[in-house]
Amino acid sequence: MRIGITYTLLRPEERMLRDRAREKGEVKMLHESELVFPKKYDVDVVIIRNMGHYKALYTARLFEEMGIPTVNPWQIIHGAGDKLLTTLKLQRCVKVPPWHVSLSEESVALAAEELGYPIVMKPLAGSWGRMVSKINDEDALNAVVEHRRWMSNPLHRIYYMQRFLNKPGRDIRSYVINGKYITAIYRYSSNWITNTARGGRAEICEDERVREISIKAWECFGEGALAIDLMEEKGEIYVNEVNPGMEFKNTVRVTGVDIAEEVVSYAVEVAKK
Repeated sequence: MRIGITYTLLRPEERMLRDRAREKGEVKMLHESELVFPKKYDVDVVIIRNMGHYKALYTARLFEEMGIPTVNPWQIIHGAGDKLLTTLKLQRCVKVPPWHVSLSEESVALAAEELGYPIVMKPLAGSWGRMVSKINDEDALNAVVEHRRWMSNPLHRIYYMQRFLNKPGRDIRSYVINGKYITAIYRYSSNWITNTARGGRAEICEDERVREISIKAWECFGEGALAIDLMEEKGEIYVNEVNPGMEFKNTVRVTGVDIAEEVVSYAVEVAKK
């Protein structure tokens, strides 16, 4: 088995994936600066680990065009890597935070008012809570919209908003691979953004509801290795986002679950289909 792993930086996750892949066969580490298409790559499957959403998306699509399967496939990266498209899929089968989207500056205030302050405005793609803004009133909303007006990326003129949920000082990150629930953690923080990459504290989550809801969320997409972000409010659990380029070093540290092994084993299954 010849396993390719694309990457931007050799983070702990990529090292864990590389080490587990070596146990399955030959490994080719493919830094994104070295990738050129069309070109022959002698691999049976590629694990996509580019950090940027669009680089991951097009890298997967290009390999698939050559007949090489990827984990995750490009359509999963496309649907799960865009927060609005993710919400449209998720709301069919699980509870999501109340949301609105505005396609112009003129309708942003109306959408926010209908949703109800405070709101959270998010970029369509991104991780680690970057550019995620908690907005308490119309003055703050106008300031965020003004900043976005001068950003070069036209996607910043699509205004995706969620009602702010009063979480109990934590959120939940779970992992589902090929329909199999792997594990979950709570992420605690005094900040309303609870990502462990930004200082959140991780603890094991053993709530059976999280298992059930996470599998339902995965079923909205139907394939892939996905990290699922959930939030609690007043005893209800909402699915907030889905991440097709999962980070898992802190989850492994806390739970002892070998997520890299699960991802690589899934990639080998994909290659054999």
